[in-house]
Amino acid sequence: MAETSSESTSDTSQSTGQDRPKLPPIDFSAFVAELGMTAVTYLGGYQNPETKEVLVDLEMAKRTIDTIELLKEKTRGNLTAPESNLLDNTLHNLRMTYIRLANNPPPPSQPETSESSTEGSSEETEPETE
Repeated sequence: MAETSSESTSDTSQSTGQDRPKLPPIDFSAFVAELGMTAVTYLGGYQNPETKEVLVDLEMAKRTIDTIELLKEKTRGNLTAPESNLLDNTLHNLRMTYIRLANNPPPPSQPETSESSTEGSSEETEPETE
């Protein structure tokens, strides 16, 4: 039976792509870091390389921050000092970024094309197309 599970594992890794680097084992710090990166993504921390758009979704960012807070509450007393500090620092940084964005939302992103400079003139051309 052990052979069957290892075969299915190798089949799964092949289907996800052989060019992917091997991921390190997951531990508590890596888990918190992944949650933090998810929140950063929702807070506009990354630009989509294909569309050049930056995702800002404050509702999902808040949900991820709340998830990290829940994790902090449920693990209280069971963490090492570095793990506890990581949670505290991650939450502080994410909350400050969230508050900054909630109070000063970024302007809607517009594609960097010549269309944005001729946007006002497009209204003049609409009657001609009717």
